[in-house]
Amino acid sequence: MAVREVMSMSDCNWCNIEKLSENVYAVIDKNGGWFLSNSGLIDMGSYTLIIDTQYNEKRANDIINVIKNLGLPKPGLILNTHHHGDHVWGNHVIGAPAIIHKEANNMIKTLKEIGSSIYEAFFPQLDFKGSKYTLPDIVIGDDGIILESKYGPINVKYLGPAHTVGDLIAIVDHANTIFAGDIIFNQVTPLALDGTVLNWIKVLDKLEGISKGKKIVGGHGEVTDEKVIKLMKDYLIHISNGTKESLLNGISDPLMIAKSIGPGPLKGWSLEERIVFNIARAILDIQGKPPGEMVTNLPELATKMAKYPLK
Repeated sequence: MAVREVMSMSDCNWCNIEKLSENVYAVIDKNGGWFLSNSGLIDMGSYTLIIDTQYNEKRANDIINVIKNLGLPKPGLILNTHHHGDHVWGNHVIGAPAIIHKEANNMIKTLKEIGSSIYEAFFPQLDFKGSKYTLPDIVIGDDGIILESKYGPINVKYLGPAHTVGDLIAIVDHANTIFAGDIIFNQVTPLALDGTVLNWIKVLDKLEGISKGKKIVGGHGEVTDEKVIKLMKDYLIHISNGTKESLLNGISDPLMIAKSIGPGPLKGWSLEERIVFNIARAILDIQGKPPGEMVTNLPELATKMAKYPLK
């Protein structure tokens, strides 16, 4: 991969900014953990497109300051890669029209009144000031949309249910870059709780077919390339096969399965304990439940996750 320009800014202490082309930037969280996500900035000519708006008021304002410091045009459009709060709760701070997939929009309608309240007890170290859902302005379907810019088109595509039921990617051919949202994690364990393990594998196959030689900006972790796709596929296959074998052997407890099979190819990635949630989703997949169907025992699962990887 070619050398990229990496910058830091004093008024964005959580992020590094990577210049990926003349008009394309990645805003990369230095940690990548729970709610600590990445954003993208694309100079469209007369305005800046923001890809994902962070989880709270401060971080959304930091994005605005980064845009100013880079000398980019004012924000004019938002692309939300999916409905999770760490990617959409800053929309109201940015104040620009937002694009989202129809399935993600349905999830926001369902969760709008709950907002961040269910997470505040689990993550007391995080600042949820100004964290709230707002309904997007432009809802698109499975055919995606093409956004025209001064430098070339941005092809927004839907590849199917994966991390969630409404994940979008943005292909920026003139920058040799794909913004993949949370379809891609790098050095941070992926999370399938609100999506599907089995179909995520199929989506990664599709992504692999269009990503050769391209830079990939995932939702969490450093900018990467197509090599991470195979790692993630191998992990999800490991989860699916290990869960299936455990069920055949009469073991159905996600924590017991997690301790038995371990993280496989993603050993050493942070938040390894997410394997418990991923196995719970794999069980639903194997049972034939549709992608995104809510688990019924989330508090119990969270307790089990906290016990991993203790023997």
